[in-house]
Amino acid sequence: RPGVGSTYPPDFPASSPYVTAVGGTNFATKSVIGEESTWDCGGGGFSDTFARPSWQEDAVTNYISKATAAGVLPDQNLWNSTGRAYPDVSALGGQTNPYCVGIKGGSFGGVAGTSASCPVVAGIFAQLNDVRLKAGKSPLGWLNQLIYSAEAAACFNDVNDGSMNNCNKGTVGFAALDGWDPATGYGSINYSCMAGIINNF
Repeated sequence: RPGVGSTYPPDFPASSPYVTAVGGTNFATKSVIGEESTWDCGGGGFSDTFARPSWQEDAVTNYISKATAAGVLPDQNLWNSTGRAYPDVSALGGQTNPYCVGIKGGSFGGVAGTSASCPVVAGIFAQLNDVRLKAGKSPLGWLNQLIYSAEAAACFNDVNDGSMNNCNKGTVGFAALDGWDPATGYGSINYSCMAGIINNF
């Protein structure tokens, strides 16, 4: 991640429309499982290479309109307003409450970051695939069009607190607002909701 230069450089491969990009959140209150806020180092933005796909056009356009009206949108000469926007979803990844994992030798340590939130999301979708397989359906495959569908988009815990600036302190980042945003995507997955609809696809 090169940091901010004359523009906001997008991450790759997260900015590819063929990748499901995962951002990071923190618990809003330390050690309390509940509401989430944006992890400011989670990563997000707009591709300079890939045009915005049709399946996310409405969600991203709505964000740009709301952020403009609220006065929280970074200067548009810093980012590509027509590019593929990311992340798509998020999971707990901040350092307020790291995941506790066992380490060789019997000790324990905390891990955090999108390197932690990505496998969490992968595991959730693996469980959703299991729901489908038990119903005699095929695995989900490529997820992005599903995520941005109205039915699936309602099955996320929306994160609308904080902003993401790719760890560049002092830089105006993308604010988390209601609905999809380039700070946390649609937010974290509500598994019970998603499991209830996943066989509809």
